[in-house]
Amino acid sequence: MKKELLGRCGFYCGCCPTYIKDGCEGCMEEHRTGDCFTRDCVLEQGIDCCGACEQFPCDVIMNHPRTTVLDKDWLRWKKESNANR
Repeated sequence: MKKELLGRCGFYCGCCPTYIKDGCEGCMEEHRTGDCFTRDCVLEQGIDCCGACEQFPCDVIMNHPRTTVLDKDWLRWKKESNANR
């Protein structure tokens, strides 16, 4: 696994069909500010990926468009399981 292909949302870009077929460079190379809210947020906070945030999963990634490729049902489950700790 190449660390540079770890998307800021936590998805491994090396598994993405777009990366594999089209030669995408991964989110850090392909995307710019404004393309992905999660990428922008992670960079602003100075962390490696969204899952490293103390607020993960926050309400913003649960509801804001263009935030993550992670499954919204899984994010809801994760948020509920964190609340029950």
